[in-house]
Amino acid sequence: MRAFLAIELDDYLKNNINDTQDILRKNKNAKIKYVENENLHLTLKFFGDINERKQKKISKIINNTIENYEPYTLKLAKVGTFPNNNHPRVIWVGARDKNKKTIKLSKELDESFNKIGFKKEHDYVPHITIGRVKKVSDNTELTKTLQKLKNNYYGKLEVNKICLKSSQLTPNGPIYNTEEEYTL
Repeated sequence: MRAFLAIELDDYLKNNINDTQDILRKNKNAKIKYVENENLHLTLKFFGDINERKQKKISKIINNTIENYEPYTLKLAKVGTFPNNNHPRVIWVGARDKNKKTIKLSKELDESFNKIGFKKEHDYVPHITIGRVKKVSDNTELTKTLQKLKNNYYGKLEVNKICLKSSQLTPNGPIYNTEEEYTL
């Protein structure tokens, strides 16, 4: 199964993000593939294809790691792009918390996942991908829109669990299913 580890979003946050996607949709000079409302999430780690044996190892690592974590609050704010606004490929909403617990959790998990054969991530930036830019004929309008959205605030998320998700790719986009939940 194709799998990833994620923090799921509350519906009201998804709806707030959808409002931003609607603003971006008005831009006629950019072709953007938007993430469907039900698929919005914060990825902690993408695994790719894993078998049942690997899934059990992943679950053990997650359970051992989250023993040290209590529920915490994330603030979703700011619209940004990778690699930058002049050449956007990914449009995202930022996620941050007081003590950088999400970054610490990701790093701790990543180091353990590396020991069972998964490549380490580069500098992890907590974010929710909201769209992938396919083509831009004139960047001016998109840049202005992104500039207006850069300080948007979407709300708070109580992080009390993380989820191992499967991803089935279809011609109509990915279908995500929760395989396992891990409570903080």
